[in-house]
Amino acid sequence: MIFQKFIHTKSLGHVRKNRALLCKCMSTSIKSENDEKLPTDKPKEIELSKKVEITNLTTKKDLQWRTPWHEKDGQYYSFLRTFYTEESSTTLLKLLQTPVNLHPTAIKQWWARKMERQNMLMQQYIPERNQTLGDELAAAHFIVYRGGAVKFFDDDKWIKANELKQYELPVHYDSEKILQAIDCSGMNLYYEGLANLRNLKKLEWLSLSSCANMDDWAMDTISNIFSDSLIYLDIRYCPRITVRGLGALHTLKELKILYVDEMLSYKSFELTCLMLQDILPNLDIRTA
Repeated sequence: MIFQKFIHTKSLGHVRKNRALLCKCMSTSIKSENDEKLPTDKPKEIELSKKVEITNLTTKKDLQWRTPWHEKDGQYYSFLRTFYTEESSTTLLKLLQTPVNLHPTAIKQWWARKMERQNMLMQQYIPERNQTLGDELAAAHFIVYRGGAVKFFDDDKWIKANELKQYELPVHYDSEKILQAIDCSGMNLYYEGLANLRNLKKLEWLSLSSCANMDDWAMDTISNIFSDSLIYLDIRYCPRITVRGLGALHTLKELKILYVDEMLSYKSFELTCLMLQDILPNLDIRTA
């Protein structure tokens, strides 16, 4: 019995001694790890200081964008510049990546898009024309040359071009010529062409019937240009005009007669017409 107690106490003492040695080893290992970490922090501080010095040395020239290749002078610049412009770079790239389609339908669509872009370009506002003829006569020449008709105040005659595109209009400024009515029925008129009518302050009568390219944006522009003068407006057979464009006409304060297409017979169309008549009590909306 005494021998067993002796062995037990001896084993406990051995365990305690091993535990103390283990704790001592762990403490020394932690210290060694901390000692190893301390020197590694110094290089990081040095790197940060170097980065700060580099940023302080940067100039405005270093922050500028690189010069594009097409702006650099060189032997390739003068040759390739013939085929390159800033406007057509994306178009040319898209054309090179698109497979060639020689189907008759595809050729017709391509030709139609090309003619549409050409017509838009030809209908843009030309300041020199207005400086020479004045706003009234410049707008009259623009409309009549493209198949429309115009009428001046104190003149019952409508002026329209014949089959040879010949018409009688003054070619010099005349202060007595003030447009009263414009008939654009069936014209190939685009939104860009409306800029030629923006200085007509006394126009009372306007017909855009069968102008397939007129849309909601065009209605908004017309309502801003003729807000104080327009009395009659015809927008029948314009498939791109929706109730949104119809609602934009509420700023035409003097509008008395409005012709619209019967195809707009929806609830939203009826509500928009009621809104217009509520804002403009003297407005008569007709569909015939």
